[in-house]
Amino acid sequence: MMKKKTWISLLCALSLTAGILTSLTPAAAEEEKVLHVAWNADMLTMDVHKDSNNYCVPLNIYDRLFEIQLNDDGTTELVKSLVDDYSVSDDGLVYDFTLRDDVVFSDGTPLTSRDVEFTFTRMLALEDSMQTDFASAIKGAQALMDHETDTLEGFEVIDDTHFTVTLEAPFAGYLYQLATASCSIFSQKNVEEAGDDFGIEPEKTIGSGPYIITDWERGSHVTLEANPLYWGDQPSASTVEIGIYDSADMDMAFQKGDIDILDCDFLDAAIVEAEYAVYPEEKLVKANRLATTYIILNEDVEALSDVRVRKAIQMAVDRQSILDSIYMGMGNLVDGIYPLGLIGYSEENQGWLAYDPEGAKALLEEAGYADGFDLELAGDSSAVSSVADVLQIVEQNLQAVGIHASIRNYDGSSWKALRNSGKMESFIGTWTADDNDPDNFIYTFFGSLDNTKIRSINYSDEEVIGRVAAARSITDEEERLAEYAALEKKIVEEDAAWVPMYSRTHLFVLGDNVEKLVPHWAGYNDMSYAGVTMK
Repeated sequence: MMKKKTWISLLCALSLTAGILTSLTPAAAEEEKVLHVAWNADMLTMDVHKDSNNYCVPLNIYDRLFEIQLNDDGTTELVKSLVDDYSVSDDGLVYDFTLRDDVVFSDGTPLTSRDVEFTFTRMLALEDSMQTDFASAIKGAQALMDHETDTLEGFEVIDDTHFTVTLEAPFAGYLYQLATASCSIFSQKNVEEAGDDFGIEPEKTIGSGPYIITDWERGSHVTLEANPLYWGDQPSASTVEIGIYDSADMDMAFQKGDIDILDCDFLDAAIVEAEYAVYPEEKLVKANRLATTYIILNEDVEALSDVRVRKAIQMAVDRQSILDSIYMGMGNLVDGIYPLGLIGYSEENQGWLAYDPEGAKALLEEAGYADGFDLELAGDSSAVSSVADVLQIVEQNLQAVGIHASIRNYDGSSWKALRNSGKMESFIGTWTADDNDPDNFIYTFFGSLDNTKIRSINYSDEEVIGRVAAARSITDEEERLAEYAALEKKIVEEDAAWVPMYSRTHLFVLGDNVEKLVPHWAGYNDMSYAGVTMK
């Protein structure tokens, strides 16, 4: 009997030869349902190893070993995807995986353990990789990143569907990392044959996910078509047309019916409040965003090296006013690092930070800055308009307590380069969970001296930094989460190394053609369109 994978591969080859994928029969055409959505900016590449800003297409054309599932009650859970079975050794070091045996890439090539090995090896070895953090826990990762070897010591292929991963040290959040868009699994054959065109040319960029990218006209549109060889359920929308719009044009396009799902993140808050916040509930989808907006204060700046000054700034910012005036109160204040809904969120670390401008003035005077000091608030001109509005209110709040704050705007690339240099004085940012684990937040910012530098924090308590790094290896879950809560309290409340702001609710509006939308579990703008049910 012909094996299933071979049979599917043969069918795919015949389909491509006959042109079935591009020439639908009349009956099939009648059943086609097209979903129209909008982005406010184009992507740079579909190669997730080279870009961390736009995961929408990767979430649709690739699969991952695991996914994080959003349940109807708002909770999340880790579920198997390409993995059929797995086990973890008692010491937390060795992970044994078995792949599904019915998965092929969209060109009919079967998925094997070699593709997984190739993906993680490339993630670490690629010179300009932006995702090394998501494989750095594997034994031998550093040697691969340092180009001392071309193989990943901790990855062992047993056979086509069976492999093991050995970590340098126990890491309780490892499986959650495997569910991130950053860990999308590539086809070794596809990537090697495509060369520099991988991630750039649609016909040379394939995956095993529910969709295939068939067209990408830069600055104009992206087209996705349902993958006929997808191992899971076929998506409700057989075609997804993604248009690139100026944010100012999205409202009118939705009203005309040119867009089926309106992402309110891209609209002016006044338009959302006037037109969409009052829509019928069945037309609105409110996603809990596992994200924290924060202000970073660079401790290498003389005035900001004083903890009293940093605490004064924490007290000077009217966070609730910002949330109410710019975001219609849709969200909640966060007094720490972790957002509500994230594993490790601590209620005990909430409620301590109050808006207190008089108290802020007193602290500044105590620190010797009664007459204030100059502080640059760095703005990213490529960010959505609401971020600029927030910056203006923060500027006013700081000026009200005597700090000579001023906004200076940079283009996107210059802003990022300055931040990464460790020399940005202060800025506002938002971190959204890559995976549902507190490590993804606290380690990213405070897990090493280098991590604090590239975020322009320059936090210098090496004992705390060491504790953050060591917390990854705690295998007892209760102990691990207790340590993360203690570290959050130390860094934010005691050391004021982070000005916590809020976590926002993400609002989507459904058009007449959409029955249901399952948003990304972390409230991303990016999402899997397989989670959309068409009418």
